[in-house]
Amino acid sequence: MRKFIYQSIEEKLQSEMPEIKHFDLWHNQLEYIEGEIPFELPAVLVEFRPVKWRHQSNGVRDADIEIALHVLNQNIPASADFFDLLTDINRVLLKHSKSGDRFSHGAITSVQSTTDNNFDEIRHDIEVFACYAADGSAMPKMQKVNPAG
Repeated sequence: MRKFIYQSIEEKLQSEMPEIKHFDLWHNQLEYIEGEIPFELPAVLVEFRPVKWRHQSNGVRDADIEIALHVLNQNIPASADFFDLLTDINRVLLKHSKSGDRFSHGAITSVQSTTDNNFDEIRHDIEVFACYAADGSAMPKMQKVNPAG
């Protein structure tokens, strides 16, 4: 399910926002920036918040999932252009819903925005989104039955 949501977000942002140069999972890249493999900015790094699953019947589970997008960008002195990038990310994702094989997630909603007010060379703004997700990956496979005769 998380892979499906990650790929959905990446696909949508890449197709509509070519200015974003790098996508990845968040793993505190800024904490050890000198040891990281270099990547271009702006970058969107996806963090999945803890998921509390609800189990339904027949191998189906669902949850309300929170996803934090860590948006990294170069600091541009005396400019508020970085707000345009955050606005565009919200615009693209808020009109986005998707379903796939045994996975689905509902409309994505905006939950929280954290503006980096203490930046140096790299701005680190965080946009948090939520969506309902259903996962049927543990459902028994359906068998085809050949009629006798």
